[in-house]
Amino acid sequence: MNEPSLTGGREAKRRTILESAVRVFAENGFFAARIRDIAAGAGVAEGTIYLYFDGKDDLLLTAFREKVNEFCASVRDVLPSELSFEQRLARFIRLQFESIEADPALATVLLLESRQSSKFYGGAVRDVLKLYAQAIDELLGSGGAENALREGVAIPLARRMLIGLLEEIELEWLLGDRSRPLVPLADRVADTFYRGLAPAP
Repeated sequence: MNEPSLTGGREAKRRTILESAVRVFAENGFFAARIRDIAAGAGVAEGTIYLYFDGKDDLLLTAFREKVNEFCASVRDVLPSELSFEQRLARFIRLQFESIEADPALATVLLLESRQSSKFYGGAVRDVLKLYAQAIDELLGSGGAENALREGVAIPLARRMLIGLLEEIELEWLLGDRSRPLVPLADRVADTFYRGLAPAP
Protein backbone atom coordinates (compact mmCIF):
# COMPACT_ATOMS: atom_id res chain seq x y z
CA MET A 1 0.00 0.00 0.00
CA ASN A 2 1.39 3.40 -0.94
CA GLU A 3 -0.24 5.47 1.78
CA PRO A 4 1.39 4.63 5.15
CA SER A 5 -1.28 5.84 7.56
CA LEU A 6 -5.03 5.83 7.04
CA THR A 7 -7.63 7.15 9.43
CA GLY A 8 -11.33 7.93 9.38
CA GLY A 9 -12.68 8.50 5.90
CA ARG A 10 -9.51 7.27 4.21
CA GLU A 11 -9.72 3.91 5.95
CA ALA A 12 -13.40 3.64 5.04
CA LYS A 13 -12.57 4.35 1.40
CA ARG A 14 -9.77 1.78 1.49
CA ARG A 15 -12.19 -0.84 2.81
CA THR A 16 -14.74 0.07 0.13
CA ILE A 17 -12.14 -0.35 -2.61
CA LEU A 18 -11.02 -3.70 -1.17
CA GLU A 19 -14.59 -4.97 -0.94
CA SER A 20 -15.26 -3.91 -4.53
CA ALA A 21 -12.10 -5.74 -5.65
CA VAL A 22 -13.23 -8.93 -3.93
CA ARG A 23 -16.60 -8.77 -5.72
CA VAL A 24 -15.00 -8.13 -9.11
CA PHE A 25 -12.41 -10.90 -8.64
CA ALA A 26 -15.13 -13.35 -7.58
CA GLU A 27 -17.42 -12.47 -10.50
CA ASN A 28 -14.87 -12.11 -13.32
CA GLY A 29 -11.77 -13.94 -12.16
CA PHE A 30 -8.43 -12.34 -11.34
CA PHE A 31 -7.08 -12.13 -14.88
CA ALA A 32 -10.26 -10.71 -16.41
CA ALA A 33 -10.82 -8.21 -13.59
CA ARG A 34 -10.16 -4.58 -14.51
CA ILE A 35 -9.15 -1.73 -12.24
CA ARG A 36 -11.84 0.44 -13.85
CA ASP A 37 -14.54 -2.03 -12.76
CA ILE A 38 -13.14 -2.11 -9.22
CA ALA A 39 -13.13 1.70 -9.15
CA ALA A 40 -16.70 1.86 -10.47
CA GLY A 41 -17.89 -0.62 -7.84
CA ALA A 42 -16.25 1.45 -5.12
CA GLY A 43 -17.59 4.73 -6.49
CA VAL A 44 -14.12 6.26 -6.93
CA ALA A 45 -11.98 7.45 -9.83
CA GLU A 46 -9.67 4.84 -11.31
CA GLY A 47 -6.60 6.80 -10.23
CA THR A 48 -7.79 6.78 -6.62
CA ILE A 49 -7.15 3.02 -6.46
CA TYR A 50 -3.43 3.67 -6.78
CA LEU A 51 -3.40 5.98 -3.77
CA TYR A 52 -4.21 2.97 -1.62
CA PHE A 53 -2.97 -0.10 -3.54
CA ASP A 54 -0.24 -0.84 -6.08
CA GLY A 55 -2.58 -2.66 -8.45
CA LYS A 56 -4.55 -5.87 -8.84
CA ASP A 57 -1.94 -8.11 -7.19
CA ASP A 58 -1.78 -5.84 -4.15
CA LEU A 59 -5.58 -5.79 -3.84
CA LEU A 60 -5.79 -9.57 -4.09
CA LEU A 61 -3.00 -10.32 -1.66
CA THR A 62 -4.16 -7.67 0.82
CA ALA A 63 -7.60 -9.30 0.92
CA PHE A 64 -5.95 -12.67 1.53
CA ARG A 65 -3.65 -11.41 4.28
CA GLU A 66 -6.34 -9.50 6.15
CA LYS A 67 -8.86 -12.35 6.11
CA VAL A 68 -6.36 -14.99 7.23
CA ASN A 69 -5.08 -12.68 9.99
CA GLU A 70 -8.66 -12.12 11.13
CA PHE A 71 -9.34 -15.86 11.17
CA CYS A 72 -6.14 -16.66 13.08
CA ALA A 73 -7.06 -14.07 15.71
CA SER A 74 -10.43 -15.78 16.22
CA VAL A 75 -8.72 -19.17 16.54
CA ARG A 76 -6.69 -17.93 19.50
CA ASP A 77 -9.88 -18.07 21.54
CA VAL A 78 -10.20 -21.80 20.83
CA LEU A 79 -6.74 -22.93 21.89
CA PRO A 80 -6.90 -22.23 25.66
CA SER A 81 -10.45 -23.59 25.94
CA GLU A 82 -11.46 -26.11 28.62
CA LEU A 83 -13.07 -28.23 25.92
CA SER A 84 -11.60 -31.60 24.98
CA PHE A 85 -9.19 -31.75 22.07
CA GLU A 86 -11.81 -33.26 19.76
CA GLN A 87 -14.27 -30.51 20.72
CA ARG A 88 -11.63 -27.84 20.08
CA LEU A 89 -10.86 -29.41 16.72
CA ALA A 90 -14.56 -29.33 15.81
CA ARG A 91 -14.77 -25.70 16.91
CA PHE A 92 -11.76 -24.78 14.77
CA ILE A 93 -13.37 -26.42 11.74
CA ARG A 94 -16.72 -24.78 12.52
CA LEU A 95 -15.08 -21.34 12.68
CA GLN A 96 -13.49 -21.88 9.28
CA PHE A 97 -16.74 -23.13 7.73
CA GLU A 98 -18.63 -20.17 9.25
CA SER A 99 -16.10 -17.82 7.66
CA ILE A 100 -16.60 -19.46 4.26
CA GLU A 101 -20.41 -19.35 4.48
CA ALA A 102 -20.48 -15.77 5.74
CA ASP A 103 -18.75 -14.39 2.62
CA PRO A 104 -18.68 -16.82 -0.33
CA ALA A 105 -17.32 -14.15 -2.69
CA LEU A 106 -14.31 -13.54 -0.47
CA ALA A 107 -13.86 -17.28 0.06
CA THR A 108 -13.82 -17.81 -3.70
CA VAL A 109 -11.11 -15.18 -4.02
CA LEU A 110 -9.07 -16.65 -1.16
CA LEU A 111 -9.27 -20.29 -2.26
CA LEU A 112 -9.26 -19.91 -6.04
CA GLU A 113 -8.31 -16.51 -7.39
CA SER A 114 -5.47 -15.74 -4.96
CA ARG A 115 -3.39 -18.53 -6.50
CA GLN A 116 -3.64 -16.80 -9.87
CA SER A 117 -1.29 -14.06 -8.74
CA SER A 118 2.34 -14.74 -9.58
CA LYS A 119 3.22 -13.14 -6.25
CA PHE A 120 1.06 -15.46 -4.12
CA TYR A 121 3.80 -17.91 -3.15
CA GLY A 122 6.39 -15.20 -2.63
CA GLY A 123 7.01 -13.10 0.45
CA ALA A 124 3.70 -11.25 0.10
CA VAL A 125 1.66 -13.88 1.94
CA ARG A 126 4.33 -16.15 3.40
CA ASP A 127 4.08 -14.68 6.90
CA VAL A 128 0.31 -15.00 7.12
CA LEU A 129 0.42 -18.57 5.78
CA LYS A 130 2.94 -19.36 8.52
CA LEU A 131 0.58 -17.82 11.07
CA TYR A 132 -2.25 -20.09 9.89
CA ALA A 133 0.04 -23.14 9.97
CA GLN A 134 1.22 -22.24 13.49
CA ALA A 135 -2.37 -21.96 14.73
CA ILE A 136 -3.11 -25.48 13.48
CA ASP A 137 0.17 -26.81 14.87
CA GLU A 138 -0.69 -25.36 18.27
CA LEU A 139 -4.12 -26.95 18.17
CA LEU A 140 -2.77 -30.36 17.15
CA GLY A 141 0.16 -30.03 19.55
CA SER A 142 -2.23 -29.40 22.43
CA GLY A 143 -3.91 -32.71 21.59
CA GLY A 144 -0.55 -34.46 21.77
CA ALA A 145 0.22 -32.83 25.12
CA GLU A 146 -3.09 -34.14 26.48
CA ASN A 147 -2.40 -37.66 25.16
CA ALA A 148 -5.42 -37.27 22.88
CA LEU A 149 -3.29 -38.32 19.88
CA ARG A 150 -1.60 -41.66 19.41
CA GLU A 151 2.13 -41.77 19.92
CA GLY A 152 4.23 -40.89 16.90
CA VAL A 153 1.74 -38.60 15.13
CA ALA A 154 3.75 -36.14 13.01
CA ILE A 155 2.14 -32.73 13.60
CA PRO A 156 3.35 -31.10 10.33
CA LEU A 157 1.96 -34.02 8.32
CA ALA A 158 -1.33 -34.00 10.24
CA ARG A 159 -1.59 -30.25 9.62
CA ARG A 160 -1.17 -30.69 5.88
CA MET A 161 -3.81 -33.41 5.90
CA LEU A 162 -6.26 -31.18 7.78
CA ILE A 163 -5.68 -28.21 5.47
CA GLY A 164 -6.18 -30.38 2.40
CA LEU A 165 -9.34 -31.94 3.83
CA LEU A 166 -10.91 -28.57 4.67
CA GLU A 167 -9.99 -26.99 1.33
CA GLU A 168 -11.53 -29.91 -0.58
CA ILE A 169 -14.82 -29.62 1.32
CA GLU A 170 -14.90 -25.84 1.02
CA LEU A 171 -14.16 -25.82 -2.71
CA GLU A 172 -16.83 -28.43 -3.37
CA TRP A 173 -19.34 -26.23 -1.53
CA LEU A 174 -18.25 -23.01 -3.27
CA LEU A 175 -18.38 -24.58 -6.73
CA GLY A 176 -21.47 -26.69 -6.12
CA ASP A 177 -24.77 -26.54 -4.26
CA ARG A 178 -24.52 -23.76 -1.69
CA SER A 179 -28.10 -24.27 -0.54
CA ARG A 180 -26.88 -27.01 1.78
CA PRO A 181 -25.20 -25.42 4.81
CA LEU A 182 -21.54 -26.13 5.37
CA VAL A 183 -21.32 -25.50 9.11
CA PRO A 184 -23.35 -28.58 10.21
CA LEU A 185 -20.64 -30.78 8.67
CA ALA A 186 -18.03 -29.56 11.16
CA ASP A 187 -18.62 -32.18 13.87
CA ARG A 188 -18.61 -35.06 11.38
CA VAL A 189 -15.48 -33.79 9.68
CA ALA A 190 -13.73 -33.40 13.04
CA ASP A 191 -14.78 -36.89 14.11
CA THR A 192 -13.57 -38.49 10.87
CA PHE A 193 -10.25 -36.67 10.97
CA TYR A 194 -9.70 -37.38 14.66
CA ARG A 195 -10.26 -41.10 14.24
CA GLY A 196 -7.08 -41.20 12.17
CA LEU A 197 -5.07 -39.59 14.98
CA ALA A 198 -6.68 -41.02 18.13
CA PRO A 199 -4.90 -43.53 20.36
CA ALA A 200 -5.84 -47.16 19.86
CA PRO A 201 -8.77 -48.25 22.06
